[in-house]
Amino acid sequence: MAQGQVNKVSRPQIVSELGIPDRQAENLISMMTGFGMVIPRVTTLTPLGHAIVKSDPYFERIETLWSLHYIVSSNSDYVVWYRIINEILPLQDTLSVDQVSEQYFSDLKIHYSERTITEKLPTEVGTVLAAYSRSELAQLGLLKESGKGNFEKAKPVEVPDLTFLFCLLYYRDHYSPGSTAISNTDVCQAEHSPGKVFNLPEYQVRATVERLHYAGLVRLEKLANLDQIRLSEDLTQEFVLERLYGGTNAN
Repeated sequence: MAQGQVNKVSRPQIVSELGIPDRQAENLISMMTGFGMVIPRVTTLTPLGHAIVKSDPYFERIETLWSLHYIVSSNSDYVVWYRIINEILPLQDTLSVDQVSEQYFSDLKIHYSERTITEKLPTEVGTVLAAYSRSELAQLGLLKESGKGNFEKAKPVEVPDLTFLFCLLYYRDHYSPGSTAISNTDVCQAEHSPGKVFNLPEYQVRATVERLHYAGLVRLEKLANLDQIRLSEDLTQEFVLERLYGGTNAN
């Protein structure tokens, strides 16, 4: 899969070029879908997928990792991942696979078998937690491992302004389509929003938005009772990705 030449990711192609079993290739495509790199079912690369394949194929840039983290963590279809990042991590400084599995997913018992809950759920919880301490996502500084099956919150690295803007546009396009303005409160607190997924305090979100405002990328409108962020219809995810990966600096 040569850089800059990939439009579609097929399972046979992955099996052939990476030399991995068909089932493992299927899991890889599923993971790329969850991280927003390929479009479901047709497995065509998204604009983000194109940018990463072309400019950051080894996932070395913090902008890439924050973007992937946001996309998978904002999608409530990925129940375990979503709950850990949005509901559990903000409340706890320490986490264990057993405690998280037992305390936060009891409602799933009416939908899944006892075997799934007792065996597969802890495995999935452990996979999500380990992703932030052992994989490239560990560079985000969200978690550190403190013993087998035990994790502690760490001090995350700062979310770059352009990455925050990309995630804000992703939020607009997927969860508030057609919106030309988003309230500062929603950016900070609404389900799926960058502020909530990144677990950022309001003052930090406001500081980021103000920098984007002074850079001419968004317009911050301070109204009597409601501050809102005005987003131009011409401001797209593709535009921001070009700024991020195309060699143009915004900061």
